[in-house]
Amino acid sequence: MARTHRSEADTRIRVSEAIIDYVAEHGVGVRPEIPMEVILESAQVSRASAYRIWRGKEAFGAFALEQCVSGHAMATLNADRALELARAAESSTPGRLEAAAEFLCSAADEELDILLESDRWRAFVRFQAIAADDPTSEVGTLLAKIESEDIERIARIYETVAAVWGLVPIPESGTRSIAEAVLLLARSSIGRIVSGRDETSARGIYAEALRGLIRGSFREVPGTRVDLDAARRQWGEGSGEN
Repeated sequence: MARTHRSEADTRIRVSEAIIDYVAEHGVGVRPEIPMEVILESAQVSRASAYRIWRGKEAFGAFALEQCVSGHAMATLNADRALELARAAESSTPGRLEAAAEFLCSAADEELDILLESDRWRAFVRFQAIAADDPTSEVGTLLAKIESEDIERIARIYETVAAVWGLVPIPESGTRSIAEAVLLLARSSIGRIVSGRDETSARGIYAEALRGLIRGSFREVPGTRVDLDAARRQWGEGSGEN
């Protein structure tokens, strides 16, 4: 291996990219272990350089784990695009509940495009699918934290949608139970796509199932109307922030 002097920051970036490429292509084993030697060879980083940063395979494994889950937090639709989709759904779809369903489905489809183009996110999906069966407390605790964060994030989105379109959730537990169902549906559909199955079919089934879930989970509040100002306040129109 050619020995090239690199900064610690550059070495970390190269190794991180090699880990993501490896997991996105190969997945991980039943116990999520990333082969350090293979990664260093791919990144063209010497063992000596690596061990100056990670003081052994345990430290390297912790770093690899961080990279595997980093796709979980990547940005998707920004505020401006979400508002464009909300306006389009409101103007083209009769009925507030149907318009809300159309918005959520179109937003989910665009987010899926963004995510599927990211090796980092695909690596997270493949890692998550295997690591869910890992017996170690570290991985289990991390995945539980990620799931809780995902549910809370989705619940907040659905609370905003309900406010915009004048809807209320039907389940007594409110948007949280809806968010849990949406997360399960999304994971099932995305898992099929990432594993190489028919993407067109999987996306179509996902969209129809999501529409059905929304229709059955909300009802319109009489006397209310669509209020896109509520979305502007929540999403920050013109901010360009994710």
